Amino acid sequence: MNVKFWLSFLPGVLAAAAFIVTLFGGVYCKFLSFTPDIDGADDSITLNFGIWYYQSWAIVESPTQGTLLMQTCFSYPEGTVYDAKWKSAMAFSTMALIIGGVLAFWSLLAGCFYPAKNTYLAAGCIYMVCALFTGLSLLLLDSNACSSTNNSVMTQLQELSAIVDYVFPESCSMGVGAKCTIAATVMWFVAALAAIVVEPPQRPPITTETHEVTYTKTTGQDGAAVVSETVVKGEPIPVGGQVEEA
Repeated sequence: MNVKFWLSFLPGVLAAAAFIVTLFGGVYCKFLSFTPDIDGADDSITLNFGIWYYQSWAIVESPTQGTLLMQTCFSYPEGTVYDAKWKSAMAFSTMALIIGGVLAFWSLLAGCFYPAKNTYLAAGCIYMVCALFTGLSLLLLDSNACSSTNNSVMTQLQELSAIVDYVFPESCSMGVGAKCTIAATVMWFVAALAAIVVEPPQRPPITTETHEVTYTKTTGQDGAAVVSETVVKGEPIPVGGQVEEA
């Protein structure tokens, strides 16, 4: 196994990493955040929202620690207002995960079926599409979810908790999910370049053994002819090649 062979798997490795980061950014409930406009605000006061889930609080009964209040992710409730950009972010994030996930899995198995270079070039183009779709999921930052007045779930959280007295900014800020999405967009792009530049894994050539046979004819003391055979093993040659006659 040489370096060229291992480099042929680079697009698949990069695509797999991009898929994981895309999944984290798209599914995690900290895509965007609202932090109160007060000095020294605690991080626990920050409200976080994702494409599919939002962060809220849940009461957990622990046999050792008693009643605990924990932050966790919840699905958006019925009646949540999704504008066009929010719905677009959902669609693009889903398409990037489905297309990118299937293609990343295919690339990691490329050593089993040895695709042609044109197939790698096509994969590079699809990685570019995944980069585009992942980047377009950032439309969530310009949707209702990013507006403290238009985000209906945020209004409910303020009414049901002790943070009603805090003043939140009108617009959101990027959370860890959005930052992961930006990183994933770059990773999809790099995976596309790698698929275009590197060569796919090559199937080892099928070879056949060659032998050089020499016959020597001598005459014995009784006058009978004696034929002796000498076999010299040659170098293997690819099937279909020609062996020069001695």
